[in-house]
Amino acid sequence: MLPYVLRANAASCALFGALFVIVGQASADFIGSPPVWMLQVLGGGLLINAAALTWTSTQAQPHRFSVLAFALGDLIWVLATAVILAGGFWITTPGGITWAVCVAVFVGVCGALQWMLAPR
Repeated sequence: MLPYVLRANAASCALFGALFVIVGQASADFIGSPPVWMLQVLGGGLLINAAALTWTSTQAQPHRFSVLAFALGDLIWVLATAVILAGGFWITTPGGITWAVCVAVFVGVCGALQWMLAPR
């Protein structure tokens, strides 16, 4: 099951990474008021993370540390989203807030599953 969770997480990272890099201004306008350059840098990081998640998902026995590192990254994503939403900055449109919450829930579930399924 772990490879499927890693690949689902990778697909999410790839999708949002590509959106942030390719249509950074439109993404920023949809979300609210984040700096476009920051979204594009974040998008590049998400694309790198997607590649790492995909590669890890192909390993017969992924390293526990790698899987736990992805889970920790997911926790950081969820916490950062919560702080941004609670602070009322950058993610300010109704659509942006809805998507941010949905993505944070998905990422949180992926992180929890990765933590539970990490090799012993």
